[in-house]
Amino acid sequence: MNATDGVVVRLEGDHAWVRAAGAGSACGACERQGGCQSSGMGSVLDGVLGRGEATRLLRLPNTIHARPGDAVVVCAAEGAVLSAVWLAYGMPLLLALAGAIALDWLTGSELAAVAGLLAGLFGGYLIMRRRGRDGLDSGRAEPILSINFKCVREG
Repeated sequence: MNATDGVVVRLEGDHAWVRAAGAGSACGACERQGGCQSSGMGSVLDGVLGRGEATRLLRLPNTIHARPGDAVVVCAAEGAVLSAVWLAYGMPLLLALAGAIALDWLTGSELAAVAGLLAGLFGGYLIMRRRGRDGLDSGRAEPILSINFKCVREG
C-alpha cells in the first residue's frame, strides 16, 4: 500500500481536508534528485504559479472521524493508482494508436491515419468519461485515497 503522512486541516461535512507531508513511500524516486516533487524546478514553479501548499491539500472521506490537527496516514490501495493511470492515459493512447494503424492499413493514406488516431483518442476519452460517471452514479465508487490515524510509538 502506498502511503504518506498528513495532518487534518479542516472538516467539511463528511470529508476531511488533509495536508499531505510529501510524495510518500510510493517509489524510490522520492529520495532522488529529479524524481517526482523532488526537483527544485517543481517548487520554483509552484511558487511562481501560486500553487505551493494548496496542491497538497486532499479532500478525503472522513471515515475515521478525525478532527483538525490529527496526524493521519493517507493511503492508496495497491493497484488503485495504476488502474486510474491506465484509464486516464493508457486506454486513450492505445485506442489512438489502434485507430491510426487500422486506418493506415485499410486506406494507405496518412490523412486517414491521422483521422483514425483522433477517432481512437476521442473514443478513449468517451470510455474514460463513461467509466468515471458510471462509478460515481451507481454508488459503487471507491475512493482511491483513504485516511487512517497515524500510530505514534512511545518509548
